[in-house]
Amino acid sequence: MTSENKQASVSFMATLVLLAALPLLSLNMFLPSLGVMAEEFKVGYDAMALTISTYLLFTAVIQLIAGPVADRYGRRPVVVFGLMIFCISSLGCALAQSYEAFFFWRAVQGAVAIAGVLSRAIVGDVFSPQRSASVLGYIAMGMSIAPILGPMMGGIMGETLGWRASFYVYAFCAFALILQVFFRLPETAAGRHKPIKDFVKSYFSLCRSALFWAYSMVMACGIGGFFVFVTGIPLVAAAEYGANEATTGVLIGSITFGFLFGSYLSGRMSMTHGLDRMILYGRGFGTLGLAGSFLLLLLGFNHISIVLLGALSVGVGNGLATPSASTAVMNVRRDLSGSASGLSGSLIVIVGAVSTSLTGVIMHVYATGLMLIGLMFSITATGLIIAIWAARHNKSLLL
Repeated sequence: MTSENKQASVSFMATLVLLAALPLLSLNMFLPSLGVMAEEFKVGYDAMALTISTYLLFTAVIQLIAGPVADRYGRRPVVVFGLMIFCISSLGCALAQSYEAFFFWRAVQGAVAIAGVLSRAIVGDVFSPQRSASVLGYIAMGMSIAPILGPMMGGIMGETLGWRASFYVYAFCAFALILQVFFRLPETAAGRHKPIKDFVKSYFSLCRSALFWAYSMVMACGIGGFFVFVTGIPLVAAAEYGANEATTGVLIGSITFGFLFGSYLSGRMSMTHGLDRMILYGRGFGTLGLAGSFLLLLLGFNHISIVLLGALSVGVGNGLATPSASTAVMNVRRDLSGSASGLSGSLIVIVGAVSTSLTGVIMHVYATGLMLIGLMFSITATGLIIAIWAARHNKSLLL
């Protein structure tokens, strides 16, 4: 395939959506069964939660490795390798008879992060920067369905077939995607092989780029706001507003629905508004929405709908900004788009983990809507400040 139109075929785009969605599905589909799993393995809930943290840690490490390797040797073999590891480890989880065995195989499942990282890199290989942001926006729309439907599917399967069914589904999805990649996904990084010495030198030049880290932090701050919300809202909803589990579930889903709508707008607007403008629109929208929610709560209008509006603004803002920020990251050094995607992905995971931990500590003491919105505002506003700096120092992407 030699043109953008040919690359944007239905099968090509569907493959990219599935590669981006599978890591999200693997993160949350089995979560409704955590309590049952803890009972079966005879461990505490905290021990099962540790398997999630370890999984995230492994995804951060694997992304650091996968990006440079894919830049050096190509996208397809690395994607296939990651999916094979995920398929095998999913079967390991499904067949695990002890907590220790499950813990090990669950950590190894983090190899699926390779699929998400390289799906973004492939888009950067094929399309121009503005077109890439638009395509990533539409891909984000498709993949955002996974965290919405995943827990519902996992809950139903857990009730009817048992928790192991989710992991058999993971294995099947990975095997099907391997076939899809093998037959439908072309190699988009051909001809990039260079001597190891030159490659390492280029890689370190990427790491020294202030713009690379700025755009990465813009994404990390947006995702950090998301993690702050999903970590803190269950405590706030119950402690301050007396909400039941069903209402809490709607609140958690609201930020994802906001992201879906923002991603749709990104797909429509990115071709004409440029990368830096889209990033500023997104970070600005989220910051202003949270500022409004914070002010209303501070003035005494303490209702759960005010918190909901803040969450929606963050979701829409992330949908607007993330595709363009991801594209900007990969175009700092276009010949190292896989490395850039992997490095930024690792940073996002680390910021998400730190945000989750800090939110848990703070919300345990101050479980209020005002504190939750305040935390989200601080991290989102930080992303806006960094985005303004990046736009002023990178005129080439401000179209």
